[in-house]
Amino acid sequence: MRRAPAALPSPPYARRAPGAWAVAALALALLAPAAVRAQTPLPDPYDYDEPTPAPKRVVVPRWQTVELGKPGRRYKVPVYANRNLARDDLRDIKQIVIVFHGPKRDADRYYETAATLLAANPARANDTLILAPRFVGVIDSGFAGMAAWRKSGWEDGDDSVQAAGRPTPVSSFQVIDDLLRSLDDRKRLPTLAGIVLAGHSGGAQLVQRYAVLNQIDGPLRRDGVALRYVVANPSSYLYLTNERPRPDGKGYAPYERGICPTYNQYKYGTDKLPAYAHDAADDKLFVRYASRDVTYLLGGADNNPEHRLLDKTCGAEAQGATRLARGTAYLQYERIVANRGAKPVTLHRAGFEVAGVGHENKGMFSSVCGVRALLGENAIAPPGAAACSVIAPPGK
Repeated sequence: MRRAPAALPSPPYARRAPGAWAVAALALALLAPAAVRAQTPLPDPYDYDEPTPAPKRVVVPRWQTVELGKPGRRYKVPVYANRNLARDDLRDIKQIVIVFHGPKRDADRYYETAATLLAANPARANDTLILAPRFVGVIDSGFAGMAAWRKSGWEDGDDSVQAAGRPTPVSSFQVIDDLLRSLDDRKRLPTLAGIVLAGHSGGAQLVQRYAVLNQIDGPLRRDGVALRYVVANPSSYLYLTNERPRPDGKGYAPYERGICPTYNQYKYGTDKLPAYAHDAADDKLFVRYASRDVTYLLGGADNNPEHRLLDKTCGAEAQGATRLARGTAYLQYERIVANRGAKPVTLHRAGFEVAGVGHENKGMFSSVCGVRALLGENAIAPPGAAACSVIAPPGK
């Protein structure tokens, strides 16, 4: 029978101090929580660059019907607004911002852009009226009985269509005239001091040509209402001489008619101006336009010569390859023409390139210079707004 193995003797210190092991174990147990706490990793450092919470999205109201025109030739247009134009008290309004949509006729989105900027500027929220008219297309549903245009003809000042159930044709330029006259009402808007007409893309084409051709600017200023025009990323401009940028980039010269016989016809030049401009004298157009307060906003990334919405007709191509190139060239052209002759013409202009922004209204109008162009020099740009650089005169 196998014997059980002999028990190992206890360590000498165990025999000499029976309670020492227990004391040591107790000490380790007491120290263990502190050791665990010391090894717990600290939280990550605070991220001071974390994104700011996005502002609440503005609720876009339903469009309102605005009736314009003279008695016997009245017509209706849809307008988005931050006040009820029929019922609200407008005596506190000091500034009106009118934004014009692009070829998609998405006036609601343009209204949302402007209203969001206004909401971020509480100092202006109570004295600024936002309006976003819609130029209805003949294919648009829900606008029966209103003035309507074929395709993008409204961009050039064309007349609305003549059709059963539609009002007498009216030029889109005349619509702006009538809208401005309706706002020049000291009984309803006694403190009104300024109106901004801002357009992007197709809306910018409309605003730039309207700024050249309208004859209401002067009368409104005499009434104490200053107009400012904001032109952002149009596909083309109305030139007031027969010159265009030279292909080599060295100045301006008459364009080769063999390449484009119609390059100087309206909407690109002053040949065959529309009926709206029947009283305009070609030789005085530049001087009058120079006196008007115009801000050009050009997207630094709006430089795709194949953009699907870019005007690629020869009249537009004569102005440059991209929207950025055409806009920069036009601003320089104005400066050159203004300095010709014995008596230079004073230009009331500002021109900015918006860094990193392409062909989209929100990025342009929400940029640092865009917000100021719409709401004034002290306006606050939203977090992350694109920076702007001044487009310098030639040679600087």
